[in-house]
Amino acid sequence: MFKILQADKEYENNLKQYTKKDGILALALFAIIIIEYSIFGILRNNFEFVNKNIMIFGDICNLLMIVITILFIKFNKQKIDTIGIFKGKWKISIIIGIILALFYSYNNCISYLINGSKIVPLVQLPKLIIYYLLVSVCEEFVFRGYIGTRIFGFFKNKYIAICLTGILFIVMHFPYRMIAYGMILSDLTINNFGWIIDLFITHIIFSFIYLKTNSLYGAIIPHWVSNLAYNIVLK
Repeated sequence: MFKILQADKEYENNLKQYTKKDGILALALFAIIIIEYSIFGILRNNFEFVNKNIMIFGDICNLLMIVITILFIKFNKQKIDTIGIFKGKWKISIIIGIILALFYSYNNCISYLINGSKIVPLVQLPKLIIYYLLVSVCEEFVFRGYIGTRIFGFFKNKYIAICLTGILFIVMHFPYRMIAYGMILSDLTINNFGWIIDLFITHIIFSFIYLKTNSLYGAIIPHWVSNLAYNIVLK
């Protein structure tokens, strides 16, 4: 039982090098993503051009956060593979990711198609594929790859760090929705409690894959497929 919970050795070794400085930088990156998504929501509300080209601006937003995350790593003179790419048990991670992706494909898309739902027009698929790929890479880089490990500088327990990062991951989704859709806090908590629980469970699953393989591919793939599958179906 306890062996299942044991982390990959390289993952553990990476955690040991992080200090309070890394924890502070993790919170700083979280603050930046909150500010960026809040500005994104304001732009959507106030400029029709942004609203009509929401995916393009979303791509720019996610690319910017990916670049900022990499800059944070370089600024602290750390290696890019410390956020779960290039090294680790990437083959096992990919296999796990594909298996999970198949599950999400059925649950979020195929099951709806069996019951008579239709897929969005094919002309929309390329931009949806790119958009949700960038969403998944951005969120995995920022939260599972960077914040989820660097926050260890504050809490010398990987499970506490993972749970805290899960809370931050949930909170990250609030500002944009509250601003862009005019939702009050209760709309995103009491009225969407199932969605919040789903976000947290998903975070735990993806974090566990990273913890066991020291590779983010097993999180990026199902994250991408899950979002894509859900949004290509006309429900």
